[in-house]
Amino acid sequence: MYQIANLEEKYFRVFQGAYNDFRLKARTDYKFEIDPLVYDDFIDSFNKGLISCIVLLEDSIPTGFLAYTTVQHDVIELFVIHCLGTEDINEKRRCLFEKFMEQTKNQRKHAVVSYAMLGVQESFRKEVAEFNFNFIDTGVVVFDIKNKQQIKELSQFNFMELPIGYKLTPYRDIYFEELSEVIYNSFKDSSDVNFDVRFSSLEGCRDITQKITTSIYGRFLPQASKILLYENKLVGFCLTNVTGDGIANLPLIGIMPEHRGQKLSKSLVKASVLDVVKLHQGGIIELNELNASLDLNLQSAVKMYESAGFVQSYRYSQAYLPRG
Repeated sequence: MYQIANLEEKYFRVFQGAYNDFRLKARTDYKFEIDPLVYDDFIDSFNKGLISCIVLLEDSIPTGFLAYTTVQHDVIELFVIHCLGTEDINEKRRCLFEKFMEQTKNQRKHAVVSYAMLGVQESFRKEVAEFNFNFIDTGVVVFDIKNKQQIKELSQFNFMELPIGYKLTPYRDIYFEELSEVIYNSFKDSSDVNFDVRFSSLEGCRDITQKITTSIYGRFLPQASKILLYENKLVGFCLTNVTGDGIANLPLIGIMPEHRGQKLSKSLVKASVLDVVKLHQGGIIELNELNASLDLNLQSAVKMYESAGFVQSYRYSQAYLPRG
């Protein structure tokens, strides 16, 4: 019924309409925190091989697309599946998805597929499951930076009342190697490995640490990123950054397994949140929101965020297909 093709230069002019329709709905329908690339930048990234794109054609006109990247050798990251209108929407998505699966067959022998099904894409979960994908129910939780009472309660928290031997300190570059090792030991057995295999190796965790601390994933906030030390050895962390449109985020929080069960993560999160709020109140950063993402099946994490004043904003399915 529908034609499926790889994006080519001959489609560039007419494809712009479908792409810009997606950009218009990126925040409202797809829950994107920042605006996607403008069309010219998208095409530039496509021409450079940074993005792959499959288009759905009706009467030779692109009316839908699927965009993904294989920049990381061991991960195929599917960004979005978007179609104009709502008629036969899941059938159109299925056609694009089938082409994607066919096209990535060889790459999937050594790479996992990761697909954050944000916003309206959640309605496609049943169809994606038919391709043997698994799912992690992911939640986005938000701290209200304008809630004066909540901030007052947070400021009254005594960060000095840690168990003997523990202390909190801001992140500094001297902690880079230790932090990479603690991220590895904190996440190597977590659900995150299913869709980001970098967590399964120390080398991969160094890459994650480097990209966060050098502001690749958003402006890094070292003064609000907390390091937990036990007898001067790094055993936990809470990292913070600011992405587009004044959205602060806690991208990674972790505690070494042998130091868990003492509510130390609660102290880490509260200390980081309070410093982010202070930076905002002092005019150093302008914020509209402070959020974090978590696996909703981890009740300990859910309760930890709730105790720190976060409330759930929305949830989505993180789909993944293991390599091979």
